Amino acid sequence: MSEEFEKLDSPLVVHKETDASYLETTNMDAMSVVTHSEGNAPNLVRHRFKKVKKKSKAPWIILTIVIIVGLICGLYFSGVIGNRNERTTESTTKKVYVEIPENRYEGIITVKGTYIFFEGEELEGTAELERRIKYLDAQTEFVIQDEEADQVLLSQEIIPLLDQYEIKHDEPKFIISSGLHSKYEKTAVSSENTSSKN
Repeated sequence: MSEEFEKLDSPLVVHKETDASYLETTNMDAMSVVTHSEGNAPNLVRHRFKKVKKKSKAPWIILTIVIIVGLICGLYFSGVIGNRNERTTESTTKKVYVEIPENRYEGIITVKGTYIFFEGEELEGTAELERRIKYLDAQTEFVIQDEEADQVLLSQEIIPLLDQYEIKHDEPKFIISSGLHSKYEKTAVSSENTSSKN
């Protein structure tokens, strides 16, 4: 079978003459030098097409990344996203203002009958008054109010106690009403009211 086939010429390989794969064909006369011809004759002129250069996408990708990073940074620093730590610290560090009512009895010792009030707070006797004034600075000044005070309690216990701890005071001022009420007065008044109703 191999005898039936004719020996074929080498295929037309178009390379530069300096290439290792360049083969010179024996039928160079029959080939035309023109690239495109209307005839069917083969030619040796290479078809070199100008390569269309693809435009690089790298500048667009870099520009897109820069815009996205800039947008994220802008949102982060404006507080729209992130900053969860700052939000929690803001909620935990809110300032709370508490109004402390001014004590209108500050610096005043009131003696009402046998009840003693130190700066508006009722005391259980001269022993508790002594505990309150014992550690005050010497020359601390107090005003003594006499609201129908027991004169023995006032002149023989309270004033000598103040002098002992060097607390400054003037003579007791007589007042009609200080607005202070003992917890024992309320029960006495309410028990009198209940007995009068019966």
